[in-house]
Amino acid sequence: MTATPRTPAEREDVLSALLRLPDAVLAAIATDGVVLPMPASVGVPPERVMPPSADRATFLDAVLPADAMTVITAWERARTHGVGLATVHGRREPEVPLSLTFVDVREAHGVFVGALEVLDAASPERGPAPLAGLEVSRRPRTATVCKTSLAVITEIDERTTRMLGWTAAEMVGQRSSEFVHPDDQERAIANWLELLSRQESQRVRLRHRRADGSWAWLELENQYVPADDPADAVVVTQMSDVSDEMAAHEALRQQERLLRRLTEALPQGILQLTADREVVHANSRLQVLLGVPAVDGWADLAAVADEAGREALETALSRVLVDGEDAALEVGIRTPAGEARVCAVSLVALSDREGAPGALVCVSDVTDSARMREELTAKATFDPLTGCHNRASTMAVLEAALADPGGRPTAVVFVDLDEFKPVNDTLGHDAGDELLVTTAHRLAGVLRKDDIVGRLGGDEFLVVSRGVDGPDAAAALGRRIRAALSVPAEISAGAVRLQASLGVACSEPGLDGAALTKRADQAMYASKQGRRGEPVLWTADLGAPVLV
Repeated sequence: MTATPRTPAEREDVLSALLRLPDAVLAAIATDGVVLPMPASVGVPPERVMPPSADRATFLDAVLPADAMTVITAWERARTHGVGLATVHGRREPEVPLSLTFVDVREAHGVFVGALEVLDAASPERGPAPLAGLEVSRRPRTATVCKTSLAVITEIDERTTRMLGWTAAEMVGQRSSEFVHPDDQERAIANWLELLSRQESQRVRLRHRRADGSWAWLELENQYVPADDPADAVVVTQMSDVSDEMAAHEALRQQERLLRRLTEALPQGILQLTADREVVHANSRLQVLLGVPAVDGWADLAAVADEAGREALETALSRVLVDGEDAALEVGIRTPAGEARVCAVSLVALSDREGAPGALVCVSDVTDSARMREELTAKATFDPLTGCHNRASTMAVLEAALADPGGRPTAVVFVDLDEFKPVNDTLGHDAGDELLVTTAHRLAGVLRKDDIVGRLGGDEFLVVSRGVDGPDAAAALGRRIRAALSVPAEISAGAVRLQASLGVACSEPGLDGAALTKRADQAMYASKQGRRGEPVLWTADLGAPVLV
C-alpha cells in the first residue's frame, strides 16, 4: 500500500522531533541532493550541523557504498511523500547502524533536512561517539602535479592536497616515486622511461601513499612538454582517483579466488563451459575422476563415457546451452587406464546473470552407490537360489506385457515339478535346491530373448512369453518346455528323474495378470490329473483337457 504524502504541518512535526534528538547530526540539502549551509531558520545548533563540502558532496559520501541504494530510495521517498527513512552505516565506524531521516521542509526553510542518529545511542557501551565531528566530505577525484624530467615534483594544486593529504611543502622537491607503493615502483619506472623515450602521453595506474598512511589507486596521465634543452622538459601529470574502481576489481578477484578454492575443495568434478563449449574452469578433481592428465574441453568428458552415456551427455548439453534447461543423468565411464566408474552428471544453464551464457557441469563418482542400488534391485527382483524373477517381479512383467495396447498376445506356462518332495525327503534339501536350479536353467534355455522365467515359490515356476501369435504358438512353447524337462537331471547325488506338470494359457483382451496365471494354474492341475508331463492348454471347459 502506498503511504499518503505528509502535509507541511506533519513534516514540521518530524523536523521538530529530529531537533529534540540530542545526539542527531543534521544537514541542509538542496533539491539535487547536495549538502548546503544550514539555514538559521531551522534552528540547529552549529555543533550538530554537517558542514558542506567544497566538492558538492551528498549524503552518499557519508555512508558506506553498499548503502548507496538505500539512501537513494529514502531520498526519493522524501521527494514524493515528504519524509524518507532508512538504516545505514557510516564510513567512520561501519559496524554501527545509523538511523537516516530525510524531511522536505522547503515551504518553511527552502531546503530538505537530513539527519543521522546512532540507533543504540542510549547504550552505555556506545554513546554518540560515531557521529562526533561527522561531516559530509569528498576527496577530489582529479588533481594536477608538475614534475621535471627526473620525476621531481615542482608544483601541486590544492586538489592534490585534499586528495592525498600532503601539503605543497611536503611534496615539492621530492621524487614522485617517494609516494608510490613499493610493489608498483618497477612499473612506475618503466612507464616513466617509456614516456621520456617516446615523448608521448602515457597512462599508468599506481598506488600512492596518503598522508594518513593509507593507499590510493591513482590513474596517471603523464603529458610530456618538450623544451629546447631536454633537461628543462616538464611533465604534467593529471591524477584521477580510481580507488573505488580498483577496490571493486579486487573484491571481484577475491571472490574468484575464493570460488576457485571452493571448487578445488569439493569432492565433485567441476567444469564451466562457455556457450561455445570452451572451458572456463575445470578443477583438479574432474581430471582425477576421468583419469586424464588435464581437461581441455567437453570432448575429454565425452570420450571416456560409454556409447549410451555419450549420446545422453550430448543431448543434455545441447538442451542446456540452447534451451536453458538444466539436466541430471547417470553415465558409465571407463578411464584410459581401464577403470570402470559410474558418474552422476548435473548440468546447470548459466546466463548473463551469472556473467556469461554457458553451462556448469558437476561430476560425482557414484560407483559404490550404483553398485549397491543394483544389488538391492537384484534382491528385490530375482530369486536368490535360481536367478529367476521372483513372484512380485514376474507378475509386474506380466502386467506390463498385458498393458501393451499394440502388442500381440502373451502366453504363460505354469510349471509344477512332479515328485519334488520325495527328492527333498530322501536326498536332502541341497539336492532339492540343485534340482530347482537345473529346472530354471533348462527353462531359460528354451525361451526367446524377451521371455522370462519366474519362480512363484517352492517348486512352481511361471514362464512369461510376450508377443506370441496365438494359442498355437503358446502350445508350441509348452511342448518345448516339456521336452527340456523330460531328460533326467544330473545333480551331486546322481541322476534324478525330472518331470513337471504344465499348464498353458494365452491372453485375451481385458484379462489381467492374476486371471491369466489362474487359468494356467487350472490347466496345470488338469495336466497332473491326466497324462503325466503332458502340457494342457486352458480352455473354457477344462473338464475335457486339451493336451498340447
